[in-house]
Amino acid sequence: MRKFDYRAEKFDLHTPFVISRGSRVDTTVIIVEIEEDGFKGWGESCPTPHYGESVESVMAQIDEIALKMKAGLTRAELQDALPAGAARNAIDCAMWDLEAKQSGKTIAELMGHDWPDALLSVETISIGEADKMGKKAKTLENFPTIKVKMNADDIENRIKAVHENAPNAKLIVDANESWNADIVRRVASTLKDNGVVMLEQPVPPAEDETLRGINAPLPLGGDESCHVAADLERLHGIYDVVNIKLDKTGGLTEAKKLLDQAKEMGFDIMVGCMVGTSLSMAAGMFIATEASYVDLDAPTMLATDRDHALTIKDGKMSALNPALYGGAD
Repeated sequence: MRKFDYRAEKFDLHTPFVISRGSRVDTTVIIVEIEEDGFKGWGESCPTPHYGESVESVMAQIDEIALKMKAGLTRAELQDALPAGAARNAIDCAMWDLEAKQSGKTIAELMGHDWPDALLSVETISIGEADKMGKKAKTLENFPTIKVKMNADDIENRIKAVHENAPNAKLIVDANESWNADIVRRVASTLKDNGVVMLEQPVPPAEDETLRGINAPLPLGGDESCHVAADLERLHGIYDVVNIKLDKTGGLTEAKKLLDQAKEMGFDIMVGCMVGTSLSMAAGMFIATEASYVDLDAPTMLATDRDHALTIKDGKMSALNPALYGGAD
């Protein structure tokens, strides 16, 4: 019988992280470890209250499936045994790591992707006063791409302050559902004129259709609107880019399916993250090798991280150490 363990771990942030829905000073992640035939794999997820999850609810979901996991539930069977979300993500990623070690192949080889050793990630600027956001942008001016969190307040002044302080950086604006279609029409040209190359999730998912036919002068990206491959048909013609996050897809298995179907349908790809450790980012990196936009900067927010932690310098992510995740034994 397999050994199947899981636990919650808390990590403090070095500064508060502020988006349109609120702020946070720490994050709690779920760790799953699976040991079988002398090999061990692990995975991490981050429960998301916005999606109706809590640490307690995710742990309860894992509790319910623990006996089946110990008895040998397969990764394919897992996809039907749990819904998409953080619980399935932690288990699915642990199973991929275990399979890589058992097979003597890396996750990259199993997927047919490149090993993630040359990725460029954004770093994120939290919501604040325009001058404060501009000062933060100045510290990131050598990044090729910066992600800027926004709510519906003072949009034009904030984006101008960021662009003026990092004039050579491409900008992604993430409104986290806090705008409406009228705001998009009003500010889209200003955004484009100030270095913005993509506007992410401007409206709530229930209002996605208000963006159809809006003819924005820059690409629109769907994040909260796109969880799994089944969402793509509804979003086709509304969004140009879909943001793949493993805590939404419920792991690498569905993330790979979403990636392949999105590319077939003509969507551009972004890979994002919740506020997790380098272990969460490591799993996402195997999808990010196929993406045009990479947002895996969460470890830069942490006061402490894991052994073999990832680093980002001027947007360049360090190569993934196989000892952290995804390597072959």
